[in-house]
Amino acid sequence: MKHTTIMKTVRQNYASLFFVMLLAFAVTQTLVAQDKDGDKKKPDAKAEVCKPHKIAKDQCFICDPKLREKGRLWCKEHERYEDRCWVCHPEAQDKKRLFCKEHSLYEDECFICHPELKKKPADKAK
Repeated sequence: MKHTTIMKTVRQNYASLFFVMLLAFAVTQTLVAQDKDGDKKKPDAKAEVCKPHKIAKDQCFICDPKLREKGRLWCKEHERYEDRCWVCHPEAQDKKRLFCKEHSLYEDECFICHPELKKKPADKAK
């Protein structure tokens, strides 16, 4: 009788251990997926950061005119592309699209908040 009780306890302990390990694996996979998809990527710790805009200096098109898209006018007064300056051109705003106020771009264009949108060199040639 005693042997049966011990075996039952051992089986319960193994079942509990298996459940805890399965739960830990699931949580780990969720965290890894969130890290890969991350809402906002922080600048690399080694990269210099543009303090006013909180992004890497080599990505800050607001401060560095060389990083801006060629041919697009720039509103110096409001520090954004002219076609995205709702102060100067409120009629141009597409109210149906979400707008990133922090970087003065539409959310679906904001490569700072969404690094996966950053154009690769091959894409620019198209």
